[in-house]
Amino acid sequence: MNVKDLLTVKTGELLAKTDELREANESLNVANKEIRKKIEELKNAKNDLTEIERELLAANDKVMETNERFALTNKELAKVSKDLVAVQEEIKQMVIKQKEFVDIAAHELRTPIQALSGNFELIETDIPSLLHTFSRRHGSNP
Repeated sequence: MNVKDLLTVKTGELLAKTDELREANESLNVANKEIRKKIEELKNAKNDLTEIERELLAANDKVMETNERFALTNKELAKVSKDLVAVQEEIKQMVIKQKEFVDIAAHELRTPIQALSGNFELIETDIPSLLHTFSRRHGSNP
């Protein structure tokens, strides 16, 4: 092979390699564009996530504040509940004392009333004989 033929062969090889490199370069440019597009999508997603994170942090602060208010309210309700139990116990004791008073008062009233009732029954049934006895003692006729 002479130099000219060798140059022709080598030129052909270089042209083939150049075409291969051009195709590879075009493929790399397409891949590079896709990578840039993905990077932009990732940046947008990161910005979205950052905004969502801020919103979540703000919501978490509100939840914590609400939890603190609920804890305070629960403490207050526990105190009120304890007070109500104490008042309920006092009321039970007062009801027992009231029942005892009513029982004693009823007994104390019933005793004289029964005696009076018995006396009235005696008077009612014995009025004629009492009048007769009264008139004999005092000298008048009925």
